[in-house]
Amino acid sequence: MKKLLILLSILGLAIIYISCGGSGDLSSSGTTKVTINLGERSAISKEKSGIFKETATIPSEVVSIRFTISAPDMVTIQKVIEVAGRTVISETFEIPNGQNRLIVVEALDARGNVIYRGETTINLTGSAVTVRIILHSTAPPIIEYIDLAPDNVNISQERLSMSFQINNQGNVVAENVVVYVLYGDDYAYYCTPFVFPTIPAGGSVLENIYPDYYIYYYKIIVDPENAIAESDETNNVDCSFDTQFCNAPPPTSCP
Repeated sequence: MKKLLILLSILGLAIIYISCGGSGDLSSSGTTKVTINLGERSAISKEKSGIFKETATIPSEVVSIRFTISAPDMVTIQKVIEVAGRTVISETFEIPNGQNRLIVVEALDARGNVIYRGETTINLTGSAVTVRIILHSTAPPIIEYIDLAPDNVNISQERLSMSFQINNQGNVVAENVVVYVLYGDDYAYYCTPFVFPTIPAGGSVLENIYPDYYIYYYKIIVDPENAIAESDETNNVDCSFDTQFCNAPPPTSCP
């Protein structure tokens, strides 16, 4: 009787082992049919800066799409297809079953540069899978900034007129730009204010001044109250050669 019980116990353990082991082998072998969809929607998401942060359709500048599927325990699968003007693409692959299958989709331009990219990781057990991948721009974000600087100061030979230029070296329009123009001689200085409603991005404005006083020293101050946030706050002054006049603090008001 004792021998019979031992044999039954061994047989039961063997059945459990075969059952568990067999189901694990079936789920990890074979392949899974995986369909990758790109561009299922018609709308394109666009940031204020102008850079596509993600796109639901394939942009017109994309010439080809490169699919790369990889994992440590499988041979990497790679395929390149031509877009040919399509905004929606669906591609199907047979991928070995297993965990953490990395799918990378890269959108290339005419020169072969990767301009959009998307990826996902999936686990495969044999049941067909459909995944949708959003493409994100690989371009660095555009930083919006204003950079105002005066230059190109010219004084007439009679020293009774002066012209100057205010540049916006940034990529955003500058609005309501206040400029103080100080000028004078060894005895006194005077101040004339200007307000420029707009200075276009990458553009400039040219202004003239015709004072009643002799111009020997000058100092042009852009945005004297720092009302405009700029990428460079150190280039807002253009000054003549007189050190004392140039180093004087800006006036708190300019009539």
